[in-house]
Amino acid sequence: MTFADNDFLIAIADGCATQEELERYEAFRHTDPRIELYVELLRQTRARLQRTAATYRQEVPPDLLARIRQETLQQSPTLVRLSPRWWIIAAAAAVIVALVFIPWQMKPTDFRKESLENFERIIGGQLTVAKATNSFDDLVAFFHAQGVRYQLVSVPLKAELIGGVVSEHNGTKLAHLVYRRGDTLIYMYQAPEELFKRGILALPSLVSPYAESGRWYAEDVTRGSWMFWRIQSVYCSVVANVPKDVLATYFVEGAI
Repeated sequence: MTFADNDFLIAIADGCATQEELERYEAFRHTDPRIELYVELLRQTRARLQRTAATYRQEVPPDLLARIRQETLQQSPTLVRLSPRWWIIAAAAAVIVALVFIPWQMKPTDFRKESLENFERIIGGQLTVAKATNSFDDLVAFFHAQGVRYQLVSVPLKAELIGGVVSEHNGTKLAHLVYRRGDTLIYMYQAPEELFKRGILALPSLVSPYAESGRWYAEDVTRGSWMFWRIQSVYCSVVANVPKDVLATYFVEGAI
């Protein structure tokens, strides 16, 4: 049997083969047991890709198994001539293909840059609060109802809480809080340390030592200031449309 006419094995692995295909498979299986190993590899590959797709909400292309079969077996003209180690090569190739679907292969999101961009969207009206409240406890309840699972930090701030909104990174829901003090808008982004350890979020190299030491960091930016610190396992990023020296006075002494 050549690889040009063994597409029916994909139907066998999918469990949707016709009676004729099942009989054909049984006949080949008795003459060459390696066909059974090949079908099992296809089943395992499909299961792995489906788990990955379910976790990261990415669709598995319907022709993926056919491409895997072609790419992993194209160097051998017939199944009976395959090396005993053919399935090792096929399995390795299948794993490589599966990794294409894992988002953490991509470059981590810059925590500082994303915070500044979100603040600009708030200023420009493209991003608004999903829950309007001046109660931190009510906002925390909203965040938890929306799927935020990590412990949020209540930061003593001399400003009025307006509300918050939830975002998502690789299946993890994240909390964003918005405050106001007169004409000053203050945006706070809280994210769990776990995402930084997994390489989903990242800090600028200059700021990373501050996360390790627990010290707070502040700098002036184009339209105000950015401040960062870590409290226990929560990373806090704050952006406001005032200079950093002014922003620092808005926090109750000892809060950061």
